[in-house]
Amino acid sequence: MFPRYLIPLALACALLTPLFGSHKDPVFQQINSIVAELAKISGLAEVHPVPYGRMTKPQLRKFLAKRIKKTLRPEEIRADETALKMFGLVPQDFDLKKSTIDLLTEQAAAFYDYDKKKLFLLNESSFSDEIDTLAHELSHALADQHFALEKFMDDNSEDDDANLARTAVVEGQASWLMFAYSLYRNHEPPPPSRQMLIDAFQGDAVDNSQYPVLKASPIYIQQSLLFPYSQGTLFFDAVYRRDGKQSFSEVFTAPPADTMQVIHPDRYFAHQESTRPRLPVIPLNSGNRVQSEGSVGEFDHEMLLWEYFDEKEAKELSPHVLGGQYKIVNDSVGQRPVLLYSSEWDSPQTARRYFAAYDHILQSKWKSDSIEKSTGTLLAGHGDSGYYIVRLKGPVLTSIEGIGSESEWHGLERGQP
Repeated sequence: MFPRYLIPLALACALLTPLFGSHKDPVFQQINSIVAELAKISGLAEVHPVPYGRMTKPQLRKFLAKRIKKTLRPEEIRADETALKMFGLVPQDFDLKKSTIDLLTEQAAAFYDYDKKKLFLLNESSFSDEIDTLAHELSHALADQHFALEKFMDDNSEDDDANLARTAVVEGQASWLMFAYSLYRNHEPPPPSRQMLIDAFQGDAVDNSQYPVLKASPIYIQQSLLFPYSQGTLFFDAVYRRDGKQSFSEVFTAPPADTMQVIHPDRYFAHQESTRPRLPVIPLNSGNRVQSEGSVGEFDHEMLLWEYFDEKEAKELSPHVLGGQYKIVNDSVGQRPVLLYSSEWDSPQTARRYFAAYDHILQSKWKSDSIEKSTGTLLAGHGDSGYYIVRLKGPVLTSIEGIGSESEWHGLERGQP
């Protein structure tokens, strides 16, 4: 479900006119020494100098709006927004496009444009923060010169969960290098300790008063932006501790397949990938069309549980999910979206636990929920989006939400095709 364009700014931006040779800027004067140390730590040599410049936040906001308009069709944005709303991950009045522009503008201190191979710092950045920020973005530049980040991200752009996993590779590797460089600046030998990295991401990052847009965003949106940095850094650290400098190539040439592998590096090492449980089938008319479809990974399940329970419950139950899929089909008769969803769990016991949790999610995400049938393996009734039916069979849960007519629903309840 992860929206392709709701990604860290280093990967979202392109062309703005750079200010080449701005030698009067004391921050940019340090580029050569920073790159030299990053290359030493990573073993990734600089292939060519990185052009650089500055911009204002109004310039950035204007650019982001044009960028989204150029790269995404309006129906793609609506499809992403509909999926998030049908799962109950954002409010029904949530504007995904506006929120994305607001968030990226608020969060930006710098970005590396991997399309035009240029680095930018925002004029509003404070000098005290800029050196580490510069190290982070120059880490992107070095990786791009060796592994073509644009192609790296595009290779799995249609798989939502894999796309987020690859974003975590790019941001996690750059963040790890930033921490290593920070140690060097303080005359301490890299690499950073595991505890240092854990401490850096502990606490509620969105409590910072200088980020009101992020703080006010739904949990899913907050964590979609934070995950590539926090979990991506810990993932890269795990690979580095096993494989040393080889990890700087390994994570790009053999990236994690999904967020499950990012969260659990042992599954990455074991090549354990998420499953794709079969979606339920419903009788639809010939005019129906698929609005969106994709994977529902461990990150998505964690966020769904976090939204309707709490972080503790989310982190306890979500590691047991093996995989998930969804599809949203537009009902040609009622012109309403129908959500098809499946998830597979590591045992019938954990699937039953999630089945009970999903019952609570259904009751919580809608203003009204009229339950017409409830057993240990079946939930059926009427919610805000229409009729729904949720089934549990062994370790697999399936859900159909938004059926337009009662007769269709009763046919599904009886198990008719």
